[in-house]
Amino acid sequence: MTHHANPARRVRALFVTGLVLLGTLLVPPPAAAVTAGPPAAAAPPAADDPTWTMVPSSPTGPKGRRQFDYELAPKEQITDWFSVSNLSTRPIRVDLYPTDAFTALDGGFALLPRRQAPSGVGAWIRLPRASTTLAPGKRADMSFRLAVPAGTAPGDHVGGIIASVTEQQVGEDGQRVEVERRIAARVYLRVAGPLRPAAGVTGVQVDYDNPIVPLPGGRMAVTYRITNTGNVRLSGKARVQVSGPLGVRLATGDLIDLAEVLPDSEIRLRQEFDHVVPAGPLTATVVLNATTTKGPLPSLTGTGSTVAVPWALLGLLVLVLAVVAYRLWLRRSRRLVTALDAPAAPARQPERVGR
Repeated sequence: MTHHANPARRVRALFVTGLVLLGTLLVPPPAAAVTAGPPAAAAPPAADDPTWTMVPSSPTGPKGRRQFDYELAPKEQITDWFSVSNLSTRPIRVDLYPTDAFTALDGGFALLPRRQAPSGVGAWIRLPRASTTLAPGKRADMSFRLAVPAGTAPGDHVGGIIASVTEQQVGEDGQRVEVERRIAARVYLRVAGPLRPAAGVTGVQVDYDNPIVPLPGGRMAVTYRITNTGNVRLSGKARVQVSGPLGVRLATGDLIDLAEVLPDSEIRLRQEFDHVVPAGPLTATVVLNATTTKGPLPSLTGTGSTVAVPWALLGLLVLVLAVVAYRLWLRRSRRLVTALDAPAAPARQPERVGR
């Protein structure tokens, strides 16, 4: 999202910058943070590809639940149901397996790949079968068991029950490859015990495209990470604020909604601003207001900075100082020449005193 800085703030920032310019040149820029981009999006399915659903259910069929939500203690177990429906016009074979969930860097709900074995809630779910074949328009209702192992850490453990269809497709090189498409019903398990909600703002990096002319300003990009270091899932809002010398506010971003950050996960966010005045030291402050199902957390902040030298203003200042120095030198030179060209005063004759 791109924002435009306030024009009045630009003028005020330039005024303040003139007062602290020399000091800002001594401020070192921050070290660069290494960040990773979001995972690549999957290709959309073709029009004739199979279509199916996976939803929470009951012995008599779905009842409108959108996900599985449980609160259990270690050593407890529960039996529940899910439904798989074939919405296609041809039979399909659906593979069934549970796995663990995590929050992707772009903030999306993600599940482990099939080749990676789960170690959390996905490992505690037992399904009645590994696959099922459904005729067109048919539905299968199946039960499963979730057993919490002894010694399981308290807090949120999240996973999903996946229904996948694997088909062979011909790639661009003419080779046949197997493509797996997956849908899942989410499983949210809260294990009884002390809850420790905690979050952090880390890796704040400021990139600034410094213009030659300070007005209307340059383009700034702020990247940062929201980290869930507690044992319960978080949501909330975040905002980026940009300030210059003496804390003068230069730009403010919109509130960004954080849908969900699972424990031991982090998300990477980016905020862009247009027309930020090169006011010397620029500081980006990320304000995070996180919340859990039990209530809000205290506000957290993270900062990053850079130095944007206002070259045009600096050149103007140097020019003004040069003109002033030249005028002072010229005035002093004229006074010296005037003093050297002035006629010498006649010597004073001594007076004779008669007796």
